[in-house]
Amino acid sequence: MEINTLQKVKINKSEQWILVRGKNVNAPLILHVQAGPGMPIIPEACTMEKLLHLEDNFMVAYWDQRGCGKSFNKSIDPKTINFSQLTDDVIECTKYLLKKYNKDKAILIGYSIGATTSLMAATRDSGIFSQLFLVGTDIDIPTANKYALEFARAKAKERKNNKLIKKIAELVQKPILETKIFQERAKLLTDLGGIKTGSSYNQLLISTIKNMLFSKSYSFVDIPKTIEGMEFCQNALLPELNTLNLFNNIKSVQVPVHFIQGKLDGIAPYQTAVTFYDFLQADTKSFSVFENSAHMPHYEEPEKFLNVLNEKVLK
Repeated sequence: MEINTLQKVKINKSEQWILVRGKNVNAPLILHVQAGPGMPIIPEACTMEKLLHLEDNFMVAYWDQRGCGKSFNKSIDPKTINFSQLTDDVIECTKYLLKKYNKDKAILIGYSIGATTSLMAATRDSGIFSQLFLVGTDIDIPTANKYALEFARAKAKERKNNKLIKKIAELVQKPILETKIFQERAKLLTDLGGIKTGSSYNQLLISTIKNMLFSKSYSFVDIPKTIEGMEFCQNALLPELNTLNLFNNIKSVQVPVHFIQGKLDGIAPYQTAVTFYDFLQADTKSFSVFENSAHMPHYEEPEKFLNVLNEKVLK
């Protein structure tokens, strides 16, 4: 029996929206944990399914977590947008889905900061997850921040673009503690190929807006709400994010863990991911390199991405 249901759920005293789709309710459960801070994933469902076809073999949950997309409202306390709370939300959202659909465990696929909170959730409550797939994980943000601007400077020098070089030099002097500077850097890195190869910032922005406009799960009023939520989450989380270093916090995980890393990533450095993979203790772990991808290998090399998932889960 197929499933396609959009539901509002109270998770840790916060109303949050979950879209669940699949061709067989008895299939294994996947929970996507979105990138960010503040990026929704429900409007990405159709694009993800078109590229990855996960709903053929899995029941797939797309979740706009606390403060994001449909789940944003002005009454949310910004103090609740922190790693500890977001980690608890991953756990409680998973428990809700397992109970509702009579599953024993869920597969987590986390993207960027969602990969970070997925790993944190699995170390806090390993019994409810069968496998972790961590895509472009945010690991050591102080190092990543320096790397991102070095990446941008090298690309700007390759292009002999003195205007960009000057702009990057100005950004070096600015701590990334609020959304304006965060978005300024994101635009720069995207246009230089560090987010999604071959796509500019404006192209990704237009694609995101189109996905919201054409999503059956979103209404027109959800679009400005999503933009407001993005700014809200970024301003709330960036000060804590900029101190994040998983080497200091996580040494082992009791769930099979699979790292998926774009070699061309301008935000989450490839070498940091390799070093952390070697550092992390796990009975079962793997590392898949996506040579032609930056920060979004699920969109840049979708066929390879699907093959990695199927190889680990369906074997």
